[in-house]
Amino acid sequence: MILITNFAFGQDKVTIDKNLPKYEIKDEFNRFDDIGNPKNDFESLKFNFKSNSEIEIRNSYTSGFTGNDIKFSIDKHLNIKKVTYNYWTDVVDLDNLITYRVKKVNLKLNQNPFDKINGLRGMYILEVQHIRNDSLIKTEQIKGKFKNFKGINKQSSDYKWTLEQNKIWYGITNENGVYLKPDKVPSLKSDYKILVKEIKNIKGYVPSKIKAFVVINENGKIEEKPIRFLGQLDKSIEKQITKLLIELTEWYPACVNEKEVKSQIPIVIGTE
Repeated sequence: MILITNFAFGQDKVTIDKNLPKYEIKDEFNRFDDIGNPKNDFESLKFNFKSNSEIEIRNSYTSGFTGNDIKFSIDKHLNIKKVTYNYWTDVVDLDNLITYRVKKVNLKLNQNPFDKINGLRGMYILEVQHIRNDSLIKTEQIKGKFKNFKGINKQSSDYKWTLEQNKIWYGITNENGVYLKPDKVPSLKSDYKILVKEIKNIKGYVPSKIKAFVVINENGKIEEKPIRFLGQLDKSIEKQITKLLIELTEWYPACVNEKEVKSQIPIVIGTE
């Protein structure tokens, strides 16, 4: 991992806005919170009180291969002492390193973090300069928002919304709440030979290998929608195969934290 450095700037003031827009909406601002990635407990928001008079707010993102960190250092008078932006990657051209300089910042908080940290929310817009060999390449605007969920009821609609959005963001589920990376994947329970026999009886062109993505529900049954076949298949053939998959297969469903869940998997059916 190589850091593709940062820089900070001078002093600005935090704006306190008690009517800050709600965190739990989809907009152009990148989200950071302390509801961990359900797979590895990675938290994108952290607070660090360096002393009674200074707090550091850190927003982090990682894809596993690239990532970035944004840090705000704020004193008890709500002066922004320093802002840094770091970008890192596992693949980097050492001869053409890019450094980043935060030129401007507009940071708003819903409350004074030195008075209360629980429920703290913030929104910001950064103006970040990309610099290579002491020359300005471009200036990028970065929009972000964050929320501290410590102490918030995990059954609340705000918490549940954020948890589900994080699952989508980290590729754990899709937009419909279907798991893409369960702890335990589904496995076939019924007799595969019966399915193949009935597929062979279908009139018309049926390839020797049928590939599809299917959704298996908590009861171990394939759902009619969405089934996505790969390759060229006549619509009437797809419809017949779909009917057979639903009627003739039973599955041990996927599990997450030992709980049966709905999941999507690829399947391959050999007919020869």
